[in-house]
Amino acid sequence: MNTEVIHAKLARRTGEDRRVETPDDLVDRVARTLAGTERAHHPAAEADERVRHWTARYRALMTENRFWPSGRILNNAGTAQAQLASCFVLPLADDFASVFDTLTTAAACHRTGGGTGFDLTPLRERGAPISSAEAAGASGPVSWLRLFDAETSVVAQGGKMRGANLASMSVYHPDVREFVDAKRTVGRLHTFNLSVAVDDAFLHAVEANHEINLVSPLTGEVTERIAAAGLWERICTNAWRTGDPGVLFTDAINRANPLVDRLGPIRTTNPCGEQTLYPYEASTLGSLNLTAFLRPDHRSVDVTLLAETVRDAVRLLDSSIDASHYPCTRIGEASRANRRLGLGVMGYADLLVGMGIAYDSDAALDLVDLIGATIRDAAWEASEQLAVERGPYPNWTPAHRPLPVRNCAVTTIAPTGTISMVAGCSSGVEPRFAPVWNKDVMRPDGITHADEDLLAALRRHGGLDRQAALDLLRHKPLHELPLPAEVSRAFRYAHSIAPSWHVRTVARWQRYTDNAVSKTVNLPYDCTPADVSAAFLEAWRLGCKGLSVYREGSRTRDLLTAKGAGRQADADADPFPEQRIEPEPPRQSKQLADLLR
Repeated sequence: MNTEVIHAKLARRTGEDRRVETPDDLVDRVARTLAGTERAHHPAAEADERVRHWTARYRALMTENRFWPSGRILNNAGTAQAQLASCFVLPLADDFASVFDTLTTAAACHRTGGGTGFDLTPLRERGAPISSAEAAGASGPVSWLRLFDAETSVVAQGGKMRGANLASMSVYHPDVREFVDAKRTVGRLHTFNLSVAVDDAFLHAVEANHEINLVSPLTGEVTERIAAAGLWERICTNAWRTGDPGVLFTDAINRANPLVDRLGPIRTTNPCGEQTLYPYEASTLGSLNLTAFLRPDHRSVDVTLLAETVRDAVRLLDSSIDASHYPCTRIGEASRANRRLGLGVMGYADLLVGMGIAYDSDAALDLVDLIGATIRDAAWEASEQLAVERGPYPNWTPAHRPLPVRNCAVTTIAPTGTISMVAGCSSGVEPRFAPVWNKDVMRPDGITHADEDLLAALRRHGGLDRQAALDLLRHKPLHELPLPAEVSRAFRYAHSIAPSWHVRTVARWQRYTDNAVSKTVNLPYDCTPADVSAAFLEAWRLGCKGLSVYREGSRTRDLLTAKGAGRQADADADPFPEQRIEPEPPRQSKQLADLLR
């Protein structure tokens, strides 16, 4: 485990002398707190022994670097704050007082480091009538983004955790074009990711070059008919320019939603898109470090140990729901009614390198099948066992699963950030970023990092010392390095992987994931909006629940910059000249949305 990251980002200060926790202190605090929930489910005569047993098992998950719960759990478990959820979705009703009520709740979520998602679709369109007789009409949903952006920025000043938001809007809303353009015209919004909610009917209309109706959420009347392909081009061009908006495939989300008949459709997600949530629903997260399951022969994965770890991790995350103090009663009620978990993975790219498998290969997808099926089956087995011990989640029906289960959903794939740094592994299911890169850490020159595995291979096969190997990485492309082909083939990096392989990776992991997969499709600087469209459409056809893209150099300053790649986006030839463009402050890509937490 990386003790420096734990000290800097997660350790609490305790006692009158404000002593900083050691890593062992932190692990013990978290393990004891979550194991303590066993007392609520078992007779007193056996409760103490169960608490000791599960404290030891939860501790082993972390000390053996097999699984880490989210930063919220690591930071807050066993403290007075005790808010353990990482992400929330909050409703926006078409009512002035309701919007400000949601703003207050969002501030409470951000204050504890949680991220929030909002669907703007219910809000009446710009110019629609409002009750104030002297007013010209509603300012529209996009105007509210500035208020929520300002709240998030202000609240973030009070702590070390930066707040984050996602706003979505239906493709049929009358203000959808204004929403799609928001990152170029509103300016700032640096705490927001944006996603357009599209359904199958809209995408079929794009393919057939048909028109769609824009419908007022206030009256239900059609306000305009527009060309679906023209709107799609606008979405893809803005994503090409700024990385926003992404897309949410709402039919795919709700085809896999076990609660759609009981609670209706899910309409939006958390800030990074991995948790599809109902209004007021929250979720706790944690990720398996896949590198911990690589066998010593570097040719296979220990699936028995993986399944055992999954079962313990599911129990830990379910216990975190019981141990959490939510920001408001409504969030607590919705979260405990569904008991949605977010068990994910990290270190996928590192596992591939360790096994000598290229990220963009059929062998990598075969490995996803093996790992994904093992995690899925063990996770639901654990949820069934928890239902026997603790009861099924309150909204369970046999239509979901024939046997009672404790959780409406178990698996997700988050981008990870702090916990992948704690574990010392690659983030989520992202490829490694570059052989050598600079990390923007508020310094003019940043900090230079290198792929240590590649450096070691260069030293081993090229007879170089570390500095000579680093100099070679700075000035030579990968294919010119003095490495055997069987060694170099495993070192694949974000911008050298074809977009279709990024999409296929998302789709393959999605097969085994209850919620969604957060992963950015990295695009080269010289790609076109048509390439963005191709990536989005392929993701839709392959059954993904959503997708975001990021074109290298498309913002004024990238958080991570490959050496020699610091190009700026071309701001000329605006495809929508009627819009006013304002500069936007630096903001990280969705791939890196949690990296600095």
